[in-house]
Amino acid sequence: MTVVCGLLASCELLRENKVLITCHVQSDAIEHPSEIMRLPIGGREITFKKVPEFSQRSISAFEPFVADDGQGNGVLLQLDAKGKNYLEAASRLHQGMVMLTMINAVPVDMVELDSPITDGRFTIWRGVSDATIKEMDKFYPRLSRMKSSSRWMEMLPSTDSEKFTARRAAKAAEAAEKKAERDKERGILRPAPKTRDIPLEGYTLPGT
Repeated sequence: MTVVCGLLASCELLRENKVLITCHVQSDAIEHPSEIMRLPIGGREITFKKVPEFSQRSISAFEPFVADDGQGNGVLLQLDAKGKNYLEAASRLHQGMVMLTMINAVPVDMVELDSPITDGRFTIWRGVSDATIKEMDKFYPRLSRMKSSSRWMEMLPSTDSEKFTARRAAKAAEAAEKKAERDKERGILRPAPKTRDIPLEGYTLPGT
């Protein structure tokens, strides 16, 4: 049974992520043409670096939300240590410029880097489809589920294996919460958790 579970876990780790998320910072036109891309946005041409500051490989967790403008969904990304450092460096070096987010090579959102981003959190405000979120759920845990486990928030997963383990833990926590809600509706009382503590009820101190 252990061997089978191990093989299933390995297969999930090797599963191909069909979502390519890249974030590109605005560039000066003086850079070499092979290193930049020019895109028509909002009636004008804006130049961006071809090499992204970070990609989906730097995502540790995410949380989707409905876009304010009705254009699909937005997502809050929590980056791993490497992605966090790259994002902070970009937000400091290119302050006042914009960062473009592309999903599967399609521009979906653009934000201005008005201050340093030091917490490793980056928001895509619009343009994320339901299908994209469904695919992301296969690879990354939701931030709302990770918050219930302090050990995951203290040291965010960085490797594929760590992210896989974090996602499984988050899914297990979600399933446990749903089961508890169903049991509560049915009037089923869950047994108290086992503990090594000595119950104090009916206990008297020696000499009293």
